[in-house]
Amino acid sequence: MEFYSEFSKNYDKIFPLNSQKLELIDNTFKDLNKKREKTKLLDVGCGTGSYALELAKKGYQIQAIDLEAEMISIAESKMKKARVEVDFYRLGMLNLKEKFNSASFDGIYIIGNVLVHLTKKEIKEFLELAAELLKENGKIFIQIVNYYRILELNLEGLPTIYSQDDSVRFERDYEYDTQKNIMHFKTRLIDHFDDQILSKNDIELYPLCKSELEDYLNKAGFKVDAVYGSPQGDQYRELNSIPLILSAQKN
Repeated sequence: MEFYSEFSKNYDKIFPLNSQKLELIDNTFKDLNKKREKTKLLDVGCGTGSYALELAKKGYQIQAIDLEAEMISIAESKMKKARVEVDFYRLGMLNLKEKFNSASFDGIYIIGNVLVHLTKKEIKEFLELAAELLKENGKIFIQIVNYYRILELNLEGLPTIYSQDDSVRFERDYEYDTQKNIMHFKTRLIDHFDDQILSKNDIELYPLCKSELEDYLNKAGFKVDAVYGSPQGDQYRELNSIPLILSAQKN
């Protein structure tokens, strides 16, 4: 798809690695075993692999999936330069059992609002699948947008992201369908120098809120052990926090 072709090429400009989010992920998983080198993690929706590669540098055994071939290609190119080993696969998040066995991982993380690309039914299915793939006492780390804030304040979008080199900007608008309970996420990737639209996209997202997500996790066999309102680990506040971040442990 044209959108993902342009998006993949500019992904690291728009979403550079956040060192504080990386630390939060590391803190979630680092004590699952005596050494990170014994801990196996699965990155679901890995994009260009930035977090997978940095966690591999810390010693974790990482496997990572993404549905977009160009994302995987970029990730594999970055892996050669990083001089670490990560197994990247082109795979959908509901097809994990095609590649992985039950109780294969100590931890699973799914960040960048990836989870809500699934429908309500599929989100439940994914969480049950994640529980199956995790070992006893394994953990899942989830980051999505705080949709409670979006809905309660009738917000029409998220702040525009400008690349660090100021070459592109990423505009993000929301349109809520009350009848279907679906959020239309309308994005535009724009060349910031000449204002030319490089690509645009309109995708349906499920506006998953904290209480609903916690309920699905409990029913899938997890116990929520931490909730954050920022990559810095700040307290989650319903009407102020832009992301919803949580971790949960398999019962």
